[in-house]
Amino acid sequence: MFDYFRFSLPLAVTKQLVERLEQLTSSPLTVDTLAQLTTFQAENETAQGVYVIHQGGAAAYAGKADRLAERLGEHLWKLSGRQGIDLATVGFKALLLDENWSTSANEHLLINHFKAKGECRWNGSGFGPKDPGKNRDGGEPNWFDNTYPVRDDYPIENIVDVMTAGAVLVQIKEQVPYLFRFDVPQEAAEMPLNLGGVSRTARALALAIRNALGVDWQLMLFKNGFTLYRQNKTYSHGMQLFP
Repeated sequence: MFDYFRFSLPLAVTKQLVERLEQLTSSPLTVDTLAQLTTFQAENETAQGVYVIHQGGAAAYAGKADRLAERLGEHLWKLSGRQGIDLATVGFKALLLDENWSTSANEHLLINHFKAKGECRWNGSGFGPKDPGKNRDGGEPNWFDNTYPVRDDYPIENIVDVMTAGAVLVQIKEQVPYLFRFDVPQEAAEMPLNLGGVSRTARALALAIRNALGVDWQLMLFKNGFTLYRQNKTYSHGMQLFP
């Protein structure tokens, strides 16, 4: 008698990963818990592994990363700037992987497991922190951006009453957890602004800069962020804030 033995190591590993993940208790996705994960990574001398983000108790996103805590920190940063998401309801589970097994952990198979259960809606929805590029500004929003648009009232720190336009633009871009694209020449960037009475939010400050620059400048709010360019362009999607 004879037969042909077929064995899928990725499938076997995925099955065990899922079983282990289900045994774990979800931790809040916070700066403190990620600091604890960072310490755990150092103690075990590995940072690679798999993770699942939960929203309201259900799996919302699954992935694999070479640096787990760093990757989860990117996700937390992005979520903090979105409408319709209560971070108190967001948690995560993570499993570190020995380097001998990391290559056998198949991210696609892990995601498919949760997709088959009707979960992990964020996978394939545009949640990943990738910049779509300037040429896609104003394109049709992906599911994630459309469902959870950016907070245009995101608070901006380190703003005083008198600053140059360029300094304010830098502060906004560095602080908002979403896209903020602009192209302002040096002479315009050096323009002083009087920000007394201006709310310290991304939208209010961007409007103040646009007003100071003049009528040739266009400020747009999209589901995934702001743009400020010297142009007069019609977009299929997005809200023109000024003019």
